[in-house]
Amino acid sequence: MSQSGLDSKIDFNAPLDETQLEGKRVLITGGASGIGAGCARLFVTHGAHVIIADMNEELGMTVVKGLQGLKGTIHFVSVDVTSFTSQKSMFAKSLTLLPGSEIDVLIPCAVIMGGFWDSTPQPSSSLTSIDPSTSAIEPPTKGLQVGLLGTYHSALLCAKYCMGLHQYTSSTNTASKSLSSSSPSSIPQTQTQTSSKSQRSVVAPLRFDKTIILIGSLASYGSLPGSPEYTAMKWGARGLFRSLRVELLKTGVRVHMLAPTFVETPMTVGIVPELRRKGMRFASVESVAGVVGRLVGERDVNGRALAIMPDEVVDLCDDHEGKNSGTVWDELTKKGLLTVPPRFDVPRAHI
Repeated sequence: MSQSGLDSKIDFNAPLDETQLEGKRVLITGGASGIGAGCARLFVTHGAHVIIADMNEELGMTVVKGLQGLKGTIHFVSVDVTSFTSQKSMFAKSLTLLPGSEIDVLIPCAVIMGGFWDSTPQPSSSLTSIDPSTSAIEPPTKGLQVGLLGTYHSALLCAKYCMGLHQYTSSTNTASKSLSSSSPSSIPQTQTQTSSKSQRSVVAPLRFDKTIILIGSLASYGSLPGSPEYTAMKWGARGLFRSLRVELLKTGVRVHMLAPTFVETPMTVGIVPELRRKGMRFASVESVAGVVGRLVGERDVNGRALAIMPDEVVDLCDDHEGKNSGTVWDELTKKGLLTVPPRFDVPRAHI
C-alpha cells in the first residue's frame, strides 16, 4: 500500500463474489429512480438490507414494492438531502430499520441535472434594472445544493455517527501514524496481505468493513458544456472523494468514486434524444450498479475512481502514480472516448 493508503486496480474480468453483498446494511439516497434504484435492486437481490431515501415517496414505495420478496429486505425513508435536519432524521430512522442499527455501505445518489447557463454577455445596467425582463438573473444553484452539499452532509453524517466507528476511535492516533509511516500492519483491527499482482501491501479489515461510494461523473475530470453548475458539483464530489479516501481509511472505511459517462435515467431523459442524434452512446444503470457491487465486494481495495464507459470500466488512476488521472485521461481522449458535443439543445424544463 502507498502512503496514501490507495490500493491496486480491480480485475473486472474476475467473477464477482456475490456472497460478499449478503447481509450488508445499505443506505442509498436518491434511491427511488435511476442509478440509486438500480443499486437497490442489485443489493436486495443478493441478500442485503437496503434503505432507499428520496423526496419522491410515491416513486420510492413503487421501488420497494417491486423488490419485496427477493432475498434481502428493503424500506423507504423520506428525505430532503438539501436539509441537514432532514438528513439527520433520515439516518436516525434508517438505523431503527437496519439490523444492529449500523450502516455498512453508503451510496449518496441524490442528484439533479441542475441548470444550463446562458453565457450571453449583458450590459451592466442589468444589475440595477427593476424590469424583470432585463434585470440580472441569479445563476442556478439547486444542483449544487442537492448533488454536492447533500452528498457532503450524507457522507460525513454517516461516517461520524452511523457506521459504529466510535468503537475504534481509541486506536485512531495509532492508525494515523501507521499511514504516515507507510506501515499498514499497525492499523487497528486489520491484517496485512500482499497482492502478487501489484506487490503492494493492502489492508483488509477483520472485524468490520465499511464503504462509501460517491457518484461523480466524467464531468468530474472535464466539463459538461453549458452547465458550470453541474461541472462544479461533480468536481466537488471528486474533491470530497480525494479527501475522504485518506481521512476515513484510518477508521476502516473504504471510499471510492464512480465517474460514469451519460447514463439513461429519468434525470437525463430530456437530453437523451439530442445526444443520441449527435452520436453519443450511454452506459446502463445495470452496469453502474454492477460496479458498485464489485467495489463493495473487493474488501482489499480502497480509493479507486472508475470511469464507466458504454463498453468498459476504466480505472482512472486518480492518484500520484497515475498523475492524478492525467495519464489515463489522455489515453481515453486519444481513443475518442471522451468526445462530448460542444453544444446541444436542452428542453426548457431542464434550464
